[in-house]
Amino acid sequence: MALKLSTLKFLVLWDAPTEEVVIMHWACSKISASLAIPDASLLEILLDKLRLCRGISYAAIAAHADKNGRRKLAAMLIEHEPRSSKQVPLLLSIGEEDTALTKAVESGDMDLVYLVLFHVWQKRPPLEFFGTIQGRQVARDLFVTYARCYNHEFLKDFFLSTGQLQDVAFLLWKESWELVKNPMATRGSPLHGPRIKLIEKAQHLFTETKEHMFESKAADEHAKLLRMQHELEAATKQAIFVDSSISDTIRTCIVLGNHKAAVKVKTEFKVSEKRWYWLKVFALATVRDWDALEKFSKEKRPSIGYRPFVEACVDADEKGEALKYIPKLADPRERAEAYAQIGMAKEAADAASQAKDGELLGRLKLTFAQNAAASTIFDTLRDRLSFQGVS
Repeated sequence: MALKLSTLKFLVLWDAPTEEVVIMHWACSKISASLAIPDASLLEILLDKLRLCRGISYAAIAAHADKNGRRKLAAMLIEHEPRSSKQVPLLLSIGEEDTALTKAVESGDMDLVYLVLFHVWQKRPPLEFFGTIQGRQVARDLFVTYARCYNHEFLKDFFLSTGQLQDVAFLLWKESWELVKNPMATRGSPLHGPRIKLIEKAQHLFTETKEHMFESKAADEHAKLLRMQHELEAATKQAIFVDSSISDTIRTCIVLGNHKAAVKVKTEFKVSEKRWYWLKVFALATVRDWDALEKFSKEKRPSIGYRPFVEACVDADEKGEALKYIPKLADPRERAEAYAQIGMAKEAADAASQAKDGELLGRLKLTFAQNAAASTIFDTLRDRLSFQGVS
């Protein structure tokens, strides 16, 4: 019985894997011994036997054919290998990079695609590599994704070779921002630093495409603003301007008392009058230069009215300064609310009464809820308006 079990065990082991091994051994021997048989004919002979065994490694037999100098036969055998993980590396080893890339993309295995990409990248000149991936969307996208993170220069060459000037421009602009992280990179002439040069190159490339005129103008203004900010930092010896917005640049100039520079920035970037007034009003209030603020309010009628002057003074807790501008508010409702903000109940009530606004009187009364005398004033005026038939 022991002998029969041993024999049965041997037969089971022989039945499965050994059949595959025998057929593979036969195929390799046939390739070695059939040098005179043409590749196509030998392929048919081999396939007649290989098809009998499912799971046979066509890749291993193809590798043997390549080792025996029959590269074309190897390539034909690889076509029958169902496993991409076996198929693609062997295609690369026999110099079939284009086929390998196609098979890798078809497999949906991104690791295999990257394997082929890096192999071809190292073996072929740049322009030839670019031509290889240009018509293959998946391979192209994976290359671009990788190069965006690790090789900007090579990616720029790729975009230039395919005429994608706007993509080169965006890369240059991105690099200009990355230089901010490296203070050493911004040393040198404040007017011609590396960041400005990068932005100027980006601007030039944007102008080459009609679809990117907005980006071209934005890059031009960015470079111009950086130059002015470098000049301001050199003049003030304070590193507080570069990379701030146009509004913040103007505001900082006013806070430092450099009104001439503030006007220059306003003019250069065509800042609107309303925006200019808002910036200057609150900047002067920040440094509590009340005389300058009053003088500014009298230069001409403010395009934003006097309410911002009031708000700037109230924010700075300067009720006395706010009183200079509240009477100039044309709308009695605005005057009423402004007086209420600084705690002047009677004046707020009188202004609300002029507006004949009962609802406003009710809201203002709530503002002075803790003041019994003020509440009485608001109630009296509301009753008077109700008697006159005003809601």
